Amino acid sequence: MDKYIAQELEKNEGLETEESEGEERILPLPDGPILRSGSFISEEEGTSNSEALPFLKEESEDYYGPYNFSPNQTLYESLLEQLSALDLTPAERRIAEYLIGNLDERGYLTEPLGRLARLFSMDTEQGFPVSEEEMEAVLKKLQTLEPPGIAARSLQESLYLQAQALPADDFYKPYLLRLFGEDFHLLAQRRLDKLRAAYGLSEEEWAQLMERLRGFSLAPGAVLSEETAPQVQPDFVLHIDSDGSLRVELTRWYSPRLRVSAAYREFLEKHSRKEVKGELSEVLRHVKERVERAEQFIQLLKQREQTLLRTAEEIVRHQRMFFLHGCDERQLRPLVLRQIAEAIKVDISTVSRVVSSKYIETPCGIFPLKFFFSEGLRAEDGKNISNKAVKRLLRDLIAQESPESPLSDEKLTELLQARGIQIKRRTVAKYREQLGIPSARERKRIS
Repeated sequence: MDKYIAQELEKNEGLETEESEGEERILPLPDGPILRSGSFISEEEGTSNSEALPFLKEESEDYYGPYNFSPNQTLYESLLEQLSALDLTPAERRIAEYLIGNLDERGYLTEPLGRLARLFSMDTEQGFPVSEEEMEAVLKKLQTLEPPGIAARSLQESLYLQAQALPADDFYKPYLLRLFGEDFHLLAQRRLDKLRAAYGLSEEEWAQLMERLRGFSLAPGAVLSEETAPQVQPDFVLHIDSDGSLRVELTRWYSPRLRVSAAYREFLEKHSRKEVKGELSEVLRHVKERVERAEQFIQLLKQREQTLLRTAEEIVRHQRMFFLHGCDERQLRPLVLRQIAEAIKVDISTVSRVVSSKYIETPCGIFPLKFFFSEGLRAEDGKNISNKAVKRLLRDLIAQESPESPLSDEKLTELLQARGIQIKRRTVAKYREQLGIPSARERKRIS
């Protein structure tokens, strides 16, 4: 159940789920001054003080978000579970959960911290003002979690974190830290002779160091990640009809149908038109207040669900060709939060909150909504192409290259430009690193 709803159900005994129908109808007023002062309903009405004590249902599982995770622990779930081992303030934990939610399937944080800090600060419901430096401090703590190398912002940082996690008495640890730190540029350039001379290792020790390199992971989070998203219960379901029309449905597994408490309604109907005095009038006032709050909450919930649905529908409309082509990443169009916010006429922070925490089930898998957002590059025909589509093309080109002669960034740039994509070599290098793909030199086996 949505934690937001569960909390309101606990706070307001005038609100209940439709599943409550058929249960004994009692007036579940909270323990407080009214109950302590004596009987608030006469014996003939059949309800005693003991029966009216609130019933708080204990949750059978820890709550980490509006999703039920599968029995097989995901990267997302594993990291959240490990947070309890860190010395975090409540505010730092909120930031940590936000950062974990922005890791990609490889365990990398690809969004700049400055941008994440701005988005978090703009979130009026879940966030609060935070600086890039404060977010950086929390990220450093996240990077101490398992698996080693998690929450890195680049391949080099991930490798360095993995080396840091080695036991202090590991003979090769200082050399690996140097390789992934100050000497990383030499390693990337395969200046192995220079490195070996600088380290002063014997032939056997050097061979062992090179062998250790192969044990490091390029994508530390991939072990616990799925291709597109953690295994979660989706918030939306996309249906593609035979005529090609797309329909989005909001699931209700986490959002039960709510109503005003039947017991409270009956009590109001029975006493609202009578002249009541003393303690009963205080009870009547309390019941009216709770009923009004329940009605307002139900209305707010309907508005929230409508906003969720409109957001998902607009995203699907924008990425229509992606879905009609079997979820082909090359069909993705550039999309930013502002476009959705303007289309459905809500604040950009509202879209940011929905996108960062909701999932959609499609005929070709479950995707986080944030998957469909990306910046764009200019193509020769004047149209923009999503950088996700470019990354997919880049991955395809590298997958087809000759193992004996890997494609350099310059050659990859030429091949993409030949396809009409206006892109520079440094951008190709940046995208390659974000994909966790080593350079052409590194893609040759180190010997």
